Amino acid sequence: MTERTIRTALISSDRSFREMVKDVFLSHEAWTAPAIEIAAPFSAFGENELRAVRQLHPDLIILDLADEPELGIKLAHFLSESHPGQRFVAVGPHLPPDLLLSAMRAGVVDYLPRPVTPEAFQTALERVRQQMGLGGKETTKQPGQLYAFYSPKGGAGTTTVATNFAVVLHRLTGKKTLIVDLDLELGEIALLLGVQPRFNFVDMVQNFHRMDAELLASYIERHESGVHLLSAPYQPEKAEIVTGDEIRKILHFLRKHYDYVVVDTSKSFSPATLAAFEQADLAFIVTNVDLASLRNIQRGLPLMKRMMGRSEEHVRLIVNRYNSASDISLKDVEHTLGLPIFRALSNDYEGVSRSINTGRPIVLNGNSKYSMDIQAMARDVTGLKPKKEKAGVRLGKLFGRGQAKEATNP
Repeated sequence: MTERTIRTALISSDRSFREMVKDVFLSHEAWTAPAIEIAAPFSAFGENELRAVRQLHPDLIILDLADEPELGIKLAHFLSESHPGQRFVAVGPHLPPDLLLSAMRAGVVDYLPRPVTPEAFQTALERVRQQMGLGGKETTKQPGQLYAFYSPKGGAGTTTVATNFAVVLHRLTGKKTLIVDLDLELGEIALLLGVQPRFNFVDMVQNFHRMDAELLASYIERHESGVHLLSAPYQPEKAEIVTGDEIRKILHFLRKHYDYVVVDTSKSFSPATLAAFEQADLAFIVTNVDLASLRNIQRGLPLMKRMMGRSEEHVRLIVNRYNSASDISLKDVEHTLGLPIFRALSNDYEGVSRSINTGRPIVLNGNSKYSMDIQAMARDVTGLKPKKEKAGVRLGKLFGRGQAKEATNP
């Protein structure tokens, strides 16, 4: 982070330009997204818009002159008179020399002819930061990995797999990991983690227009394992107000602030689920070995692949509660679905049920076969190899618990 935050206002009637500006801001840790966003054209600028700008006292105003350059430059002059030293980065058509000079006198420190690329806009912002004495060029933060977990049939254990996977992912890598409960109607990750969230995903949607890293922190629950949680709302009816477009924007925002974002989706192809598929680096399909589950996957798999826009390599099949005595073999599953099985997780119904009832993920409760399967799955995803130690010793170091006693199965 920088020494201080640059207060920024964005004035543009062009929605696509506003979205580009916000994406550029979100791609840099040291920049805070515009505090206010005004979409009114200059001809409709009134007292309400002026009051919003004056109350913010922005250090920088992003000014789009595309529609009415002369009116926009007059506005810049007016705002500069009331707040000397205010800087503008303006975009618009090619201006004649007299208008360009007038814009510079109003405080426009950089003028970008349209169309404006994200790279050109980034460069302009970096020049402003240097002028304000806030350091040189910032490095762009690479977005974190997003993993979406889905099952087309309820009761497959998807939420348990996603939650425990996130815990192990954080413990193995030490990187910032967030669990997002996108089953907005009946999500239960808070229950599995034993936490009572103060805020939820819908609250973030309603306040996203003013979201930055500091405000984000207030919406996140921190679990003892080290993972963070963005919970689903307790009231199912709240899910109705959330659109797929809002979910896409929030997931994009979260990837800028976390190394790993693990998303648990609903059991239907809701807007939230489809948005998660679209953003996902990997989509994990969780299934039990029964005909109903396999048939539902067959039906939904083409839509999943289409939403992801990627190859089958980005879809990972997880068989949960696997029992070798089942009438349907793993080879039958692969043949039926045309997908290789990425991992088969052992059936530990008693241990998993106990962990849910106590609000403590099973991977924190010793060295069960199910826990070891989840750890192996996380290592496969991250590419980390297990240390050549006894399993009990490795788990003792991993989770900070006693070694000899904790190495036995529960």
